[in-house]
Amino acid sequence: MTDDATLSEFVGETGETDGDDADATAIDSGLSTYAWGAYTCSRCDSDVERVWREDGSLVCPDCKSW
Repeated sequence: MTDDATLSEFVGETGETDGDDADATAIDSGLSTYAWGAYTCSRCDSDVERVWREDGSLVCPDCKSW
């Protein structure tokens, strides 16, 4: 056996919750916060290579409220 840990060692038992449903929903949503590739900003309709998720939409760096 090696000293390397497996990912399963860091996961809690099935059905285990921390009591905070809002955090569980955010984790289970599977939504990214950033993406790169060929995108169109949902606010200004410009073609961009990088987008961030804001209010459920993908927006360019200029439209992102930092």
